[in-house]
Amino acid sequence: MGCIGSKPRQTAVGPQKTDVSNVKSVENVKVPVVESPQEGIHEFADIDQHVQKAPSALKESVESLVNYVMTKTKDQRLLVRGFFVWIAENIRYDIDGLLGRQPRAPNDVTSVMKNGLSVCEGYASVMEALCRSAGIEVKKLSGFSKGFGYDADKPFTESSQTSHAWNAVRLDGKWFLLDCTWGAGHTDGHIYVKEFKEFYFLTDPAQFVNDHFPYMDNNLAESMKWQLLKKPVTLEEFNKNAQLKSHAFALGVVPESHKSGTITMTNEIQLKFRSKNKRLHYKATLWHLDGHTWREKADATLARSIGDLGVIRVHPPLTGKYRLDIFAKEGSGAGTMAQVAVYVLHCNSVRDGDFQFPIVYASIYTDQCEIVQPQNAKLPANSEINFEIKAPDLDGISVNREPLQKNGGLFSGIVRTGDKGCAYKVNAVFKTGNTTRWEAMFQYHTE
Repeated sequence: MGCIGSKPRQTAVGPQKTDVSNVKSVENVKVPVVESPQEGIHEFADIDQHVQKAPSALKESVESLVNYVMTKTKDQRLLVRGFFVWIAENIRYDIDGLLGRQPRAPNDVTSVMKNGLSVCEGYASVMEALCRSAGIEVKKLSGFSKGFGYDADKPFTESSQTSHAWNAVRLDGKWFLLDCTWGAGHTDGHIYVKEFKEFYFLTDPAQFVNDHFPYMDNNLAESMKWQLLKKPVTLEEFNKNAQLKSHAFALGVVPESHKSGTITMTNEIQLKFRSKNKRLHYKATLWHLDGHTWREKADATLARSIGDLGVIRVHPPLTGKYRLDIFAKEGSGAGTMAQVAVYVLHCNSVRDGDFQFPIVYASIYTDQCEIVQPQNAKLPANSEINFEIKAPDLDGISVNREPLQKNGGLFSGIVRTGDKGCAYKVNAVFKTGNTTRWEAMFQYHTE
């Protein structure tokens, strides 16, 4: 199944979750959640508002709706925009029909407009009918997509059943791509959520092909032309490429080390991402497939930004299949991060199943630090532990309130741990006169 897009996951930047219920000195840190900036342009504001006010009686007729939109504009680009927004406002995805919880809603244009319910076929058919009525050249396309239910371990073939439909429109002599279904909302689990997505309106073909592959009439060569690319992506390449989310393109995130969406690994892996002329803050979550259930493995990833390079270390605690979700945002510190990529990992062996990365706090200083040692967040109780952290741009670092000594860009020192269940925070330290301020960056604990 891939007819509807899956939820673009978000995560708040803050301390990663770990089971430290017995830790004695953990301080509560409140992380404010900052909404992502609203996507949108707004050369389209007038036409968007016009169709949002369209009387419900217009659902009865394609011609009536087209005439209403044309009272605002005759410009074909704006008309297509109006149709795109009207569909997003008035048609809900038939998730219950798709999952067999009730009979599927009919997909013919008249029924879809009246009932306001359909799957991708109906969305694309309505757009096709509206454009044709307005005299706009349009084509309904179908093929494969990396949407709801997509599994990178199950590549598409020429004998696979196509699972999605979208459109191409010709404006001023040039073809453009759009996806009314994914532009209108997404699934969250087995629930449909209406959420307008600007990205899928007249999308750059080089970005659209990341998760849409046209395949019609069992004619691969002819279908590939509808990627609208000078050098079309092959089906093999489409299957292999990492699954990027729309936010990846908005932020300019490009996989540098691992361009394939499926990775076979042992022990630990490091992924690198490059962002175009931007410093981004990254985070990752790792999910292990336990039977038929995905279970999050806390403290199994550690992310760091170095200039425009994002580096993510992954250390699975068990062998098996994993899903790795990558998140990013502009700037560091607290805020909501948007999902930019998804990988499938197959871990064949584990070096240290008891390993955990330190908890990472929502600090603007964490990216300025490279942890040399200790790597494992689990410290032995009542022991002497050597801490070494590279942070050439910081003036001071402490473990709890015990300062580390600075030698060039390296902070180091021996810390004596206490009993089991104690927390040890690595802090950036700032002194102003007689005032000292500590800001938590990482946290270890004794076991």
